[in-house]
Amino acid sequence: MGSRIDAHEKATGRTAYAADIALPGLLHAALVRSPFPHARILSVDAEEARALPGVCCIMTGEDVPDALFGRRVRDVPILARGRARFAGEPVAVAVAETPGQAERAAGCVAVEYEPLPFVADPEEALRPEAPAVHEAPWAFPGAVVTASDPRNLQSRLVLRGGGDVDAALAACPVTVDLTFSTPAVHQGYLEPQACLAAVAPDGSIEVWAANKSPYRLRAQLAAGYGMPEERVIVHPLPVGGDFGGKGAPLHVPLCVEAARRAGRPVRLVLRYPEDLAAANPKHASRIRVRAGADRDGRLRALDVHAVFDGGAYAGFKPVPSVNLHGVESAGSSYRIPSIRLESLIAYTHTVPRGHMRSPGAQQVVFAVESALDDLARGVPVDPIEFRRRNLLRSGEPNPLGEPWREFRGVETLEAAVTAQRPLPRRSGMRRGVGVAVYDRPTRIGRSSLCLEADGETATALVPIPDTGTGAHTVVRDAVSRRLGIAPERVRVRYATTAQLPHDDGVGGSRVTAGMSAAASLAAERLLAQGGTGRVTVTVEPGDAHPVTSCCVQVAQVEVDVETGRVAVDEIITAVDVAAILHPASHLTQIEGGVAMGLGFACLEDLGIEEGQVTAGHMGVYTLPSFRDIPRLPVVLVEGGIGIGPDNVKAIGELSNVPVAAAIANAVADAVGVRMTRLPITAEAVHEALRARERP
Repeated sequence: MGSRIDAHEKATGRTAYAADIALPGLLHAALVRSPFPHARILSVDAEEARALPGVCCIMTGEDVPDALFGRRVRDVPILARGRARFAGEPVAVAVAETPGQAERAAGCVAVEYEPLPFVADPEEALRPEAPAVHEAPWAFPGAVVTASDPRNLQSRLVLRGGGDVDAALAACPVTVDLTFSTPAVHQGYLEPQACLAAVAPDGSIEVWAANKSPYRLRAQLAAGYGMPEERVIVHPLPVGGDFGGKGAPLHVPLCVEAARRAGRPVRLVLRYPEDLAAANPKHASRIRVRAGADRDGRLRALDVHAVFDGGAYAGFKPVPSVNLHGVESAGSSYRIPSIRLESLIAYTHTVPRGHMRSPGAQQVVFAVESALDDLARGVPVDPIEFRRRNLLRSGEPNPLGEPWREFRGVETLEAAVTAQRPLPRRSGMRRGVGVAVYDRPTRIGRSSLCLEADGETATALVPIPDTGTGAHTVVRDAVSRRLGIAPERVRVRYATTAQLPHDDGVGGSRVTAGMSAAASLAAERLLAQGGTGRVTVTVEPGDAHPVTSCCVQVAQVEVDVETGRVAVDEIITAVDVAAILHPASHLTQIEGGVAMGLGFACLEDLGIEEGQVTAGHMGVYTLPSFRDIPRLPVVLVEGGIGIGPDNVKAIGELSNVPVAAAIANAVADAVGVRMTRLPITAEAVHEALRARERP
């Protein structure tokens, strides 16, 4: 194992991101955005803007094709046509010789609006009387709803296992019925959204973008334009952080149209306030949890009803159901005879939502693991012992009937609890300890790779960007091991979408398993033909049986009962692992995930009010900083069964999920109040303490 393959170039500033790519004749774009959550566009006056120095063109929705784009559902227009459906939606674009000229031109475009009634709450949006976000959402390509559904319904997902949930709950001597809510939060990547497009005279398209799934972006552009995929070439680039936010087309079609109109390449780089207010953040949620147990502390039933705010468009979600697959995580680690999970996603007149690290899982695990703590106390039994009694064992299916070859929840729980140590106490504050559990499957996506070798050196052509996780280092090390050459003799290079078969891209924690398997297969085929030559391989999703990995976190907090201030002193993370290919990157993923979970639990909120993002710059939107991070002990429960030739388990979307529940449970342990809304701020805890004292 060598050092990170990208370390030197990043440390010296030589890594070229989308904002750094320059082509001859490059132009720059700036957007005119709607200030209203819902408005009719009456007129656009761009005469003053067109007269400014350096301006090449101004385009409105009437100047671009009436085409729709998206990942599964195609419902996102290139520019708003006739109506703007969220505050921040692009209604015009200015293209000029320099970024400054483009921004000045955009500022001079005068748009006349007629504000219209809007709906910004997802539950209200599903009522019959709510203003329609779209006239006929079921008519979109890929839509999963029908005309009989509520008109603002984006998606419905219902999962069941076992017997009648309502009857089982009615028979339980101990039950809880709680409702939780979480806000919209941003992925917090360093590199803002950026893209560059060029259109050839024959209409073929080339794209350079901060996008983690080049082949899927190619397919999305081809589908939206109704053209063959081979006429679209996407160039993978390093991505400066993703966390789920860089998988959608977003403004790429707009750049394509600007380049087509101008006859020159066009680049668009968002400023961070634009990214915060108008990209594709995490879904806000409202989740009702009903759970029941017997007097022995055995879980008998779980009912979860979740309503998510999908925003104005559904096109940023990649799964076939256009829902959040993390909903399946509700109670997935436990023996539950009767379970029902329902997830509704609503259209609202707010910023469109997309994916974020373990999409849906953070929200539902916060709700379910918090509710299970209250259920345990109602039995009564210690919350740790309650989990010990109910966690799955190897060979048992999860509540939805999916079997795992092994399930090491109890072992991981014991490792986390054993690692706990007493911490110094602050005067006047109360100490609490909370625990939470999560398990996540490891799966292989469709992964492609080309490997060339001459006996002394090797070059791997890969179809995916490195999003900062060390994916290319994994490929280099796998080739090095299999061919028996030093890591420094292996080069990893990007391949365009014209050079390799389709690849699923980055996402779903599948990269290490998929790319290491592809690299190993390619190396084996080269060795079979003497160790030299060129081979191209593709690993299919069905090539490995999925496994799951457990994560248990124990949080220690202190709470000031006078002010409500919560000091998170320690978060222990125990993780069930198989082989670890790059220990430093593996640890970074765990610690980074915990830090992200801490932000979700205690700090972050886009503050959407009346359809507007109020935390619209980094001085207001509070991401965790170094001084916010507590002690982060990590315990690895080794010896697990992984997948692929390297026997790996996924780690990228594991440690961020249980954090919020562990902290909320620790607060409840410290001061006896159940925090049902995130973030857990001093103000929120103070209000909960005062509410408990009221008659």
